[in-house]
Amino acid sequence: MILRASLAVLSVLAGLALVQAPAIAQAVDTKTAEAKTPKNVDIEADQMEILDQQKKAIFKGNVKAVRGKVTLTCDTLDVTYTEEPNAQGEKKTEVTFLDAAGNVVIVSGTQTVTGKTAHMDVKANKLTVKGGAKVVQGKTVMNGEQLFVDLNTNRSELTGGRVKGSFVPGQ
Repeated sequence: MILRASLAVLSVLAGLALVQAPAIAQAVDTKTAEAKTPKNVDIEADQMEILDQQKKAIFKGNVKAVRGKVTLTCDTLDVTYTEEPNAQGEKKTEVTFLDAAGNVVIVSGTQTVTGKTAHMDVKANKLTVKGGAKVVQGKTVMNGEQLFVDLNTNRSELTGGRVKGSFVPGQ
């Protein structure tokens, strides 16, 4: 089943997928026009459930979300949202949190981020990837238990146990 998501989900996916890891020389620039241009998001999953009372949409099984050149795949994707009236009195849906679980893979251009889970706080514009977080760009690889990214400041932090990096210049 293919579902076309709202603009709010689009902004979440853009924020989630355009992770910048400053320790990698050719990090993705989260401030480009590409990252901020409204585009459709196509989400495919084996099933989808809307929990109106809880303001949550749950995508389960072989989840794939694509926006432009950014792809997120995972086992489950929970989208938490609020509904508020706009100036015309119509309901406006805004995504507040995005939670991906199970085999999380985020691919953007030449950069791939993987982990067991990913949590995006949309209002704070902060992303956390946990469970063997790994960032790969070309032959450069960084590993840690947790990746934290503040998309407002473009500050990234890889933590947990022993953090490892293999940097290959000239990519």
